[in-house]
Amino acid sequence: MPPSPAVAGAASPSNSSSASSSNPTPSWWESVSQVQSCILVLSSILPPPADSDIAALADSDRPARALLRSPAAYAALSAVLRSGGRSDDPACHWLYNTLLSPDPDLRLAALAFLLLLSSLYLLRLPPVLPSSLSGFEAVLLAVYSFEAKNRQGKPVLIQVPDLSVPSLYHTPLCCPAPARSLLAGYNYINQNKMVSKST
Repeated sequence: MPPSPAVAGAASPSNSSSASSSNPTPSWWESVSQVQSCILVLSSILPPPADSDIAALADSDRPARALLRSPAAYAALSAVLRSGGRSDDPACHWLYNTLLSPDPDLRLAALAFLLLLSSLYLLRLPPVLPSSLSGFEAVLLAVYSFEAKNRQGKPVLIQVPDLSVPSLYHTPLCCPAPARSLLAGYNYINQNKMVSKST
């Protein structure tokens, strides 16, 4: 018995493609495939033996999380970044593209290199050539634009603490009367000890 037109229409490739195009969110398998390809690209720019170790992360159950928690991946890419930074640097290209990934673990894996990349950039200023730090600058600008987009252009407000209020980290200069008395007594005892030692 042939299927009804409704069932046939629902199973047709045109309808399935239109449904997938109307839903921009990638499926689970598409997300995993994108993460695996991203990890394989990273392994291709790393020297041996790190390249094979990083490529093996693509076969794990959660490849993005495995990359994020891999000390070998961080050490290998850090070594590559220390000798890079140019506009044609594949490591900077990988970081830039990974920051634009929809996978949060992949973005965190790229953001883990932000401190190292910033320090390398500042240490090499001023650059020998105008393009010698273009790769670093592109990654830093990508982070800035990502944060500005998330904040919707709103500034980040910082509340300056009131230093007149005591905290776990400091004692105000204008101490209360009991504290001043204790401090004066402590200084008096220390002065007497110094005098007795000198005599």
